[in-house]
Amino acid sequence: MAIEPSPGDIGTSETYSYVNIGNHLGRAGIPVPKIYDFNKDTGVIVVEYLGDRHLQTEILALISQNKWSRVKRLYRQTLSLLAKMQVYGYREFNRKWCYDSEYYDSKLAREREAFYFLQYFVENLMGGSKTPELEYELTRLALQVDLIDNKEYFLHRDFQSRNILVWNGALRIIDFQDGRLGPLGYDVAALLLDPYVSLPETIWSELLEFYLDELDALNIALDKAVFEREFFLLALLRTMQALGAYSYLYLKKGKVFFKPYVSPALSNLKALLVRKNFEKLEHLRLLVADLHYSIK
Repeated sequence: MAIEPSPGDIGTSETYSYVNIGNHLGRAGIPVPKIYDFNKDTGVIVVEYLGDRHLQTEILALISQNKWSRVKRLYRQTLSLLAKMQVYGYREFNRKWCYDSEYYDSKLAREREAFYFLQYFVENLMGGSKTPELEYELTRLALQVDLIDNKEYFLHRDFQSRNILVWNGALRIIDFQDGRLGPLGYDVAALLLDPYVSLPETIWSELLEFYLDELDALNIALDKAVFEREFFLLALLRTMQALGAYSYLYLKKGKVFFKPYVSPALSNLKALLVRKNFEKLEHLRLLVADLHYSIK
């Protein structure tokens, strides 16, 4: 299968990231597509074909049949794979491979997640308006990312069910070209609060417990209470990023595929904001409480 670069310099840089990070993850034993050839002049990459059955398709089929034990089993397999990718993937990782930025930090969280959400979801899609108080609140929220002690793990940054393929009964990870270094909680938050699937909130904690056990088996011992706080912070920022991205892709790129996922993402945002962790986010909570979105 051939992957062609996006137009412009960014597309060229992205292809180099795909090749370097893909080869690195492959060497680390992570199941990514094999890279057969890379034409540096055209930017075309020839990779292993893995079909088009996403984890999303598999999970939604199981949910429709009420087979929750198999849903959980498949998520446990995914979380086990994620933990290995995060831990093995950061070893010998060269930050020069990153085409976008080397780290997930407060600057990225503020500009590309919190403020992205304000611009494209709140203002452009919902017709709302931002205030200096709300911007200040979200800036302070993003700054909490820099207080996370260890941000040196491999971060996929879009680890959701449409970036995981089921091929011959095994899971394979795709679209890793945006990889960089970052905190452990981000990718697991992206998976568990994935609007493409809408996992019930009631099983988040059960799957998180399993994930922490997998990290422990890899000799990564974490303070559970500290990790949980970090997880929900990152889940909130990730959910805002998703809402901004869906709104942008629908409004600016005309990609109607993303429109149905706005509502479940907004539901996730509301579920997060009722948590005690975020009771000081008065302006955001007030804004989101009054937002309702339906597909027209």
